[in-house]
Amino acid sequence: MNSESIDKIVSKNPRLRNKRAALEAMKDGAYCLHGSWGFGQIKSYDPAANRLIIDFEGKPGHSMDPAFCVDKLEILDEDNLLVRYRTDRAKLEEEMKNDGGAFVVKYIATKPDRAASQIELERVFKQLFGYKPLNLEGVPQADFDKANKDAEKKYRTWWNKTKEILFRDPCVACPKNKNESYVLREEEEAMKPEQEVLREYFLNREPKKKILLAEKLYKTATGEGVEEIKSSLEKIKEELTEAIKKAMDSSKMLNDADCLHGIWVRNNLIRYLYEGDEAKVDEIAPQSKQIILKAVAKDPKDGLNNLAKNLPSSYIERFLDLLTRIYTEDWRERILDLLKYSDGRLTKECVDFLLSWDVSRKSHYVKNAEIADDGRGTSRKLIKEHLEKWLSEQTLHGPVILWIVKNRNEEKYADMLTDLIGEDLFSALLAAVDDCALQRETIATTAKIPLADELDADKELVGDLLSKSTAETARDLAQTLLLNQGFEELTKKSILARFIKKFPSVQSLVASKSDMQDQRILVSEWSLAARREELEDIIKNQLPASKLAIEAARELGDLRENSEYKMAREHDELLCARRAQLERDISSATVFDFNTTPFDKVGIGSIVSLKSDKGESLTCSIMGAWDSNTEKNIFSYQTPLAQALLEHKCGETVETNINNHVTRWTIEKVSRFADSK
Repeated sequence: MNSESIDKIVSKNPRLRNKRAALEAMKDGAYCLHGSWGFGQIKSYDPAANRLIIDFEGKPGHSMDPAFCVDKLEILDEDNLLVRYRTDRAKLEEEMKNDGGAFVVKYIATKPDRAASQIELERVFKQLFGYKPLNLEGVPQADFDKANKDAEKKYRTWWNKTKEILFRDPCVACPKNKNESYVLREEEEAMKPEQEVLREYFLNREPKKKILLAEKLYKTATGEGVEEIKSSLEKIKEELTEAIKKAMDSSKMLNDADCLHGIWVRNNLIRYLYEGDEAKVDEIAPQSKQIILKAVAKDPKDGLNNLAKNLPSSYIERFLDLLTRIYTEDWRERILDLLKYSDGRLTKECVDFLLSWDVSRKSHYVKNAEIADDGRGTSRKLIKEHLEKWLSEQTLHGPVILWIVKNRNEEKYADMLTDLIGEDLFSALLAAVDDCALQRETIATTAKIPLADELDADKELVGDLLSKSTAETARDLAQTLLLNQGFEELTKKSILARFIKKFPSVQSLVASKSDMQDQRILVSEWSLAARREELEDIIKNQLPASKLAIEAARELGDLRENSEYKMAREHDELLCARRAQLERDISSATVFDFNTTPFDKVGIGSIVSLKSDKGESLTCSIMGAWDSNTEKNIFSYQTPLAQALLEHKCGETVETNINNHVTRWTIEKVSRFADSK
């Protein structure tokens, strides 16, 4: 745009006076980045229509009003990474591959404050690996999602390696949390990562963070022999012990799992400092046994389960080993109880720990300590008996069912699981998915249901579960699946196809549905883009900030009397609910092409001039489902007035009845929104 064009734009929109520099940057040939449309290049400016013509990738010749996009369009320099990716890709990829750390440092150095947030870096680098915010190429959505998933996987692999390099760079201050930035230090301020962690440990007064920092320092000192840290380990051990004691006196500071984690980190330090003197571990209070007994005394039913679920996964085996020394007579029964209510890695850890006793009865952590025999035979036999019992009692929980179906063909577990694979397990699986779906509705979460995903992804699972079933049983299970809340409709169809392959009679269940089409809503391109921008902002910015706010509020004290925590949780739930609604809206939306609006009758995209039987005149636009603006007389095609008008021609009269208020409208003129732009 030239100065004259910009003068005209500013005169029409005085609020843009302070945006002049941004408008001047919108030159022909300039590269740009839009939050929804992605990367593009400005081709020209049409002064008559007041439109920038921009070639976005997958959407060439897109027109935009400069006043509308001045705050949404970022003009990129020629040395910008996204620009170089299109103009000098080979050299750029070579730089990234050869030294990711130097590449990121070079990018951060171009920023005015020599700092870049993790969100900014992720946004830029993901696109360098081919990630695209919108499916503008018109490829099948499944192919687009797969390409984005592959691009993100490549990005993550590269970024995880690069973060390690940045952490080791004395001239880079790495962020402590997601909201902080990577900052370049001056040479005189350079600091080794070990020194930085050590300094942070002694400055920090939060027990939980001290535990994590002490663990990091211990690993560094034992793994790399950093003398400065070695010489500080004694003081680290003393401070950590004192922090745990204080935390145990105030449950507001640390929960039982945090205290147990802290004690084990401290014990690692003691073993390192006093190698060969195991007795030292038991001389210093508090001890790990005290935490276990305290948790069980406080909650006999769920104390151990809550401890196990809140421990870092790398400490679960150590936790189970400790139980064998505390509960010498019934340790296996306690671990089996943990298994029953376990999820994720805890399920596998419980099974593998019990099976290891069949091979060796030695403690995994205390030298020469024997694990007691309760006289109930092998663990393999016990696990099989308990799984069969829980299935028959209908108390087999979803995470354990997931572990069973995922490991049914593993040689290590096959003899315990083979007899479980059948229609009863299928019924339990569907019930668990339905129950999980109900819980999701009550807590406003959009998290996927792993068991439902596994049934969909494992193409052999339905056949295995139905291998000994009759057609009648298969039909009953198929009916249960159709009514299940935990599966999307397309997923149900995919799974039902596997039923039908084995039992063709199941086809009659879905025959009545075969002619039904998914209910789709028609929306404008810009309203869909706005919802996608809102969803992206919620996922990338608002939800991460909300989680941090919850953590900050949690640290203020007793959650039962903590209004800040309650407010933070409520806000987070609202965000999750909004995210779920947006995802549902977007998944059911189809972009309407307003160029297809008919000329001779009212359709979506029509501008209609009306006269009522009371002599009132109204000119309104019939637009997409999300375009309503009553102040401007823009109505969604789903509104009563629009529904009454659709398909009618000039001269015809229609009737509306809104809140028992009957009005007759005569259509005087019909034109197209597409022709008014």
